[in-house]
Amino acid sequence: MERKNRLVFTRSNAAAKRKFDEAITILEYSVMLVELFGLEEFNNIIAGQLRLILCETKNTRIKREKVTIDQSLIKKINPNPRLYPIKDSIQMSNVITEDIFDYTKQRIELKLWRNQIIYKTDIEGKIQEIKIIDFIKETANKIGGAQAESSFPNKSIVSDGHTKIMLRGIAKGLFKSIGRDYKKHASMNLSHIMQKIEQSALGD
Repeated sequence: MERKNRLVFTRSNAAAKRKFDEAITILEYSVMLVELFGLEEFNNIIAGQLRLILCETKNTRIKREKVTIDQSLIKKINPNPRLYPIKDSIQMSNVITEDIFDYTKQRIELKLWRNQIIYKTDIEGKIQEIKIIDFIKETANKIGGAQAESSFPNKSIVSDGHTKIMLRGIAKGLFKSIGRDYKKHASMNLSHIMQKIEQSALGD
């Protein structure tokens, strides 16, 4: 059996832990609002939070050499985070589901996880592949209005519909990897919203 990752928090990384928890909560609320209420605008938030938690990097120079520093929130609270891997069979199909990850296998280190192929398609007889890290960054840039140059082999390689499903699949895979019960928290978050609505109605 796989040993659970245990995170030991010190006073020095308490602030990072708070930021991580806040980002996870925002992600949970956003997935819930898209799923239960069809508020598609919150896909923007999902993409941004996934980048912040899993793929945030900064380019700098050290002794005249270009260096990429990993600033992902998950790395700030755990130097060696591990997540569940992609399923062996990523099919080239128009039917895309949220069921992306294999929860029967051991979790893998973040760098390897980010470089897995999440999507394959055939464009004009040539197989095109997208890594998780590229998908998250490109999607966050695209729907966030960033003008960064696209690294996708084809700008329309993933349809908007598929993108939204894949975002939720990655978010749920992250929740599972860190031992977060999404359904339980979604129920709690929904109850919290309903309670606030009721309190507001009583106050009118």
